[in-house]
Amino acid sequence: MKKFVKITVVIIVIAAALYFVYQYYLSGKSTYQSIYLVPSNAALIIETDAAFDAWDKIIHSDAWNKAKYIHYLSKLNSEIKSIDSLINKKKLLLKAFGRRKITVSLHEYRTGEYDFLFIFNVGKAAQARNPQKIINSLLGKDFSLTQRDYNEQTIYELRDIEHGEMYYFMLVRNKLVVSENYKILESSVNEMNQMALGRDLDFIEVSKRISGKGLFNVYINYRYFPDYMKKLLGRNLESINSLKAKLNYSAFSFYVMPDGLLALEGYTGINDTVSSFFKTVLYSGNSDFKSAEVLPSRVASLVKIGFNDPVDYYKRSLSSFSATEYKNTLETLHKYERKLKIDLEENILSWIDNEIILVYTQPSNLGRNNEFTAVIKSKNKREPKKNLDYISEQIEKNFPVKIREVEYKHYTIRYISLPGILKALFGKMLDKIEKPYYTIIDNYVLFSNHPQTLKNIIDDYITGNTLVNSADYISFVKLFNKKNSAYAYFDIPVLYSNMKNFVSYETWQDLEYNKPYISSFPQAGVQIDNDRNLLHLMIKARYSENVEDFLPQNFNEQAIFSLFREKSDTGSMPDIYENWSSPKIIIHDLDASDMKEYYESGELKFEIELKQGLKHGTYRKYHENGELMVKGKYKDDMQDGSWKLYDEQKNLLEEKIYKDGKEKEDD
Repeated sequence: MKKFVKITVVIIVIAAALYFVYQYYLSGKSTYQSIYLVPSNAALIIETDAAFDAWDKIIHSDAWNKAKYIHYLSKLNSEIKSIDSLINKKKLLLKAFGRRKITVSLHEYRTGEYDFLFIFNVGKAAQARNPQKIINSLLGKDFSLTQRDYNEQTIYELRDIEHGEMYYFMLVRNKLVVSENYKILESSVNEMNQMALGRDLDFIEVSKRISGKGLFNVYINYRYFPDYMKKLLGRNLESINSLKAKLNYSAFSFYVMPDGLLALEGYTGINDTVSSFFKTVLYSGNSDFKSAEVLPSRVASLVKIGFNDPVDYYKRSLSSFSATEYKNTLETLHKYERKLKIDLEENILSWIDNEIILVYTQPSNLGRNNEFTAVIKSKNKREPKKNLDYISEQIEKNFPVKIREVEYKHYTIRYISLPGILKALFGKMLDKIEKPYYTIIDNYVLFSNHPQTLKNIIDDYITGNTLVNSADYISFVKLFNKKNSAYAYFDIPVLYSNMKNFVSYETWQDLEYNKPYISSFPQAGVQIDNDRNLLHLMIKARYSENVEDFLPQNFNEQAIFSLFREKSDTGSMPDIYENWSSPKIIIHDLDASDMKEYYESGELKFEIELKQGLKHGTYRKYHENGELMVKGKYKDDMQDGSWKLYDEQKNLLEEKIYKDGKEKEDD
């Protein structure tokens, strides 16, 4: 980035020199497209018709005023200031170049090494007979300028004498072309005869869709972009590397709105001869996002997949697998169908409507465990229950397992003790769910790894704490199309609170350092749909000065316990009472007969007897010194009978009597 800033200063100096001598000739427009000078191995291209307008809107926006304090960006702030100062001093530059096209491209010039090419439309100033003399007279003794010929084109070499750095440029077709690497500039000369990118029909198709839009445009060339990402990330990711075969080009426009909305909107062309997830999304149709009716408002992130026909979508999804994956998946699926005597289309796909949602929610009380849920919209309430009950019966008949279930607030949570069955039935989409617990809420079937996650969602649904009732969510989702093929939503404060337990200490420190800026973007969303056989993508995030604090980073016992408000003689509640009442026990296995939890020291914290996923039997909680703190009993998940509280010296502090979960008043 520092190199980018430096060469930007050099370009401005060269352009200024040309302008002050040829200011009367700058009105001429070039009829030669800048893209014809971009070497075909460009991984990334950035283009703008109003560079200084874009610069002014971004650098002087409220969002950048905060962004400059980010740990990484703050290092560049002095360089940014120097360019901004230079631009502001040269008001004539704004007049001369404010509406002229600037193109920046990124190229690999040696294995794993990348540098930039800059193309600046300078009009007739590029026809100067003696630019060497002009630039020398303005730059003085701090720079030396030489020239050489390459393929009948003059290349100028500008050397910073003090630092020894070289900058190479040429004036051609009313363009100023600059790079800090001579190989890239020479490639640009060679490209004049090839014009490979500018004449590529796939590139033309995506680029024309965003013509004249946004502050600037960004183009991605997937033939070379994955290799650049490998260099940037320091490792090879198969998911990124596979884009070479699946996609050809993307073209995006970037916007900064007065209300603080940042948006990136554009189009991507796919390789129609290669099966992929993108091809599946492109041709499977779209749907409304109805599942917001049952999803809790404490969503950290979600991904919605919409389609017209679940059978068609499923078959397209299978075709996107590799040959080995496809074969293994079909073999596993057919094995289950034969063994269980079920039919995938009849017993699963027949009742699915038009959307599947994958959701991560705020960790309310599962510790380090992610609360992940898959929500499948059904066509009606009856069919999914009938078919899932049938599958459960077949599993009990043909496998040495038992189907467990528990009633929770009039909703049935069932557990199929057959790891991997969802992955076999639904493929990669649900491979995160190893032990499927599920429940049905209205027209939605919810699967999760943890029964407590489903209980929490049921609680939120009953109390109305759902996305459809969230004013912030409703306001934000209106920024996207009502129907789409895929949609992702991120609640940044909740997502942030999730991350501490799942990233390295170093990464968390960086996140904490930049928390004031991250918190300024409370919501972000991504939408994908089909627009005339191109993937149409929108990314939007809203900036807000009002978001200063996040939600608590951990939601544990202090937020869950129902505390008795007994007071001591001093008027404050003794610490011992903080742990007196019944905790919300998290049960991960409906087959378990008991559960234990331990302090960090290794000492037993509590033990509880269970029955079919409910607290049922004796409960004991201990002080860290091993002495009994609380003893009581549960009956069908509710406190029942005598409950006693002890201090660390075994003294009885209090006794309460419960019936059906409620404390009995003294007679």
